[in-house]
Amino acid sequence: MPRRNLGRGPFIGKRWPYKALNYLPPRQLWKYLAWKSGGSLPEAPFELGKSLSAINRILIALPDGFQEILVAFPVIQSLVQGLPGAEFRFLVDEGSAGFISALYGPDSALGIHWGDFHWGEAHFQELTRAAAAFRPELTMDLREETPPLLHFLIRSTLAPIRVRVMGDSPRPFSNVILQPAEPANHLRRFLQTLRLWDFSERPIVPKWSRLAASPENRKEAAARLASKGVRPESTRLFLWQDRDPGRQRELFREAVSERAEQGSAQSLVVVNGSGSLYGSSPPPQDLILTTPALEVDSTGLLLGLFANTSRSIGLNGPLVQLAGMADTDVEARFEAGESVWDTSFLNPRLKVRYEERAEKPKQS
Repeated sequence: MPRRNLGRGPFIGKRWPYKALNYLPPRQLWKYLAWKSGGSLPEAPFELGKSLSAINRILIALPDGFQEILVAFPVIQSLVQGLPGAEFRFLVDEGSAGFISALYGPDSALGIHWGDFHWGEAHFQELTRAAAAFRPELTMDLREETPPLLHFLIRSTLAPIRVRVMGDSPRPFSNVILQPAEPANHLRRFLQTLRLWDFSERPIVPKWSRLAASPENRKEAAARLASKGVRPESTRLFLWQDRDPGRQRELFREAVSERAEQGSAQSLVVVNGSGSLYGSSPPPQDLILTTPALEVDSTGLLLGLFANTSRSIGLNGPLVQLAGMADTDVEARFEAGESVWDTSFLNPRLKVRYEERAEKPKQS
């Protein structure tokens, strides 16, 4: 069997003769990738502050998970707004490429299909050419784990400044490596990238970014709510997120109870449909029979629903993070281990309650 190398998954080569690269020892593999992506000679020195002040083209490698992309979104948006004259390209999983394209234009996303992201494959070669043709002056790798070929692609662009947020990049693939912030939190880790501009002539102040629903989305959302006989002002959206049904059911009952105490027991279940936003299984049928439920299939419609209600509630997950980008109050219930997703320090509309999970009794 081939030896597994740092960050390798999947292997480098999918078919022969490139499959032979899978058998290289790690040290030889990285040496080979360094040679093919620009050689091993020392790079030209640069002054970080002066270079960042003149940046006009930025390539960003985004995380794979949709939730992690949403957590990184305030940082991305702060860069886009703080550098109005700059062009951006995003290396992103193919499943999230549509979301990025909708926000930043059809040419902004370089979608990665990991099944064909192998040495010698047409998809890999095309992405490598597209990234190099963009001629970025700065690359930023926001991924927690980056496979070798993505390190190779990023360095092949010959960008003079290559920033890596986590310190697992072997030399010479990144030349600016940021150490993880404490406490270990995804947004705090991403925010480190903005601190680089403190050395430039135009510092970038991070702020929570909002996504606005279009008039069409708001109109469709209002029609969906009306079809269920509910009024936005008396409805709490409950985000069903396909995570621990028992825990969700308890939280839903609590949401309904709170509404009943306020004089209205309406609590609407929102379930994502079959769209690419976030695949979610429907809630149990008995819950749907007793409570209005909606299926949505687009980011815009979700934002329209959020814009028409005063509060949303749900567990930690992509839908909660997306609700936090609409102008609405959001309540999230996290466990202690989920604090890495807590963005409430930058988003005043998000209220997080931490829960203690009772340990299951040990069986004798």
